[in-house]
Amino acid sequence: MQSGVLSHASRQVFATMRASRIFLGATVVVSVVLLSLAFVDRWFRVPSAVTRAPAGSRFLFPAGEEQRTPGRTPDTQPGTLAGPKEGRTAQEDHHNAEKVQRDRKAVLERVCNVSLPGFVPPLSTWQLGHIIVDDQHKMLYCFVPKVACTNWKRVMIKLRHPEIEKPQDISPRDAHETYVLPSLKRYSPEAVQYRLDNYFKFMFVRDPMERLLSAYINKFTMPYNLKFHRLYGTKIISRFRENPSNYSLQRGDDVMFKEFVKYLLDPKAHGPQLNEHWDHYVNLCHPCRIHYDVIGKYETLDQDVDYVLQKAGVADIVQFPPKPKKAQTSTSQLLDEYLEEIGHKEVLRLHNMYILDYLMFNYSLPNFPGER
Repeated sequence: MQSGVLSHASRQVFATMRASRIFLGATVVVSVVLLSLAFVDRWFRVPSAVTRAPAGSRFLFPAGEEQRTPGRTPDTQPGTLAGPKEGRTAQEDHHNAEKVQRDRKAVLERVCNVSLPGFVPPLSTWQLGHIIVDDQHKMLYCFVPKVACTNWKRVMIKLRHPEIEKPQDISPRDAHETYVLPSLKRYSPEAVQYRLDNYFKFMFVRDPMERLLSAYINKFTMPYNLKFHRLYGTKIISRFRENPSNYSLQRGDDVMFKEFVKYLLDPKAHGPQLNEHWDHYVNLCHPCRIHYDVIGKYETLDQDVDYVLQKAGVADIVQFPPKPKKAQTSTSQLLDEYLEEIGHKEVLRLHNMYILDYLMFNYSLPNFPGER
């Protein structure tokens, strides 16, 4: 198994209208009230059966809302570490990054205290399949598809195989091979708990609508994703398209975004388990029950990558793969166009479906079509 990776390395190929808006406003108000009550209430409640930070590390700092704003670059997202400034020291950058993390964790904890019941059963090992383990460097990374996970997997492989010159030498296909990187679900309960208690843990998230659109574009519009076309595309077209052609029914490679959204909003269509590419963060990484040392964001990827590598103590032995030189239209630039296609009502329903993802990680509500 390892030989496949090693030989590969040796070759170096490796937004209804007003009613909807009123309802959306009410949703926001209720959410804010609940979060405010939780901030006061948590001083008096019995701790729930979840993995929490030590008492000395409780998170009590307010945080600003991080939102998707057209024209805003990742280096200027509010509540995040700003881009490099002349005269700023490395120590100041570190302090800024620490405050960003305190702010993100404060929001997450308040939402978790509201959303979780008073008692929850322990996590079972099969729920930990998205957490990658590096025992040598004592690291745990929970990967979320469509949030730079390919490059993070490349980094984790490079750490296990120092003979690989650069992480970008590893092909995407090899990076996603399940046998290459061990997941936490392979360990005994005792070994799992030890690693959760003692290893450096991190995860990355992204604006929920942008992640959803990225998944749609990659899985349903790219000719090479035949597995998704046949497994999901044919079923979506059969269920949600009027008078589909035999070609579409057989190939499933021309799913429209509005059809994909109808599929997501119909529990009978997809069943109780969502595919990992559009499943909720709480199901993939259990952020209310596992205390992550760093919560990174796709919107501030460059800064958060550097912080993670430094905190993990591996900044001197591995570098995150650089961005591709070829200019591409970003998902955030395309989002309004796709939201316009599905309309106000469906945007609202999608928001409600992913409400916890928005609240836990402090993202703004999605813009309704045409709004700026």
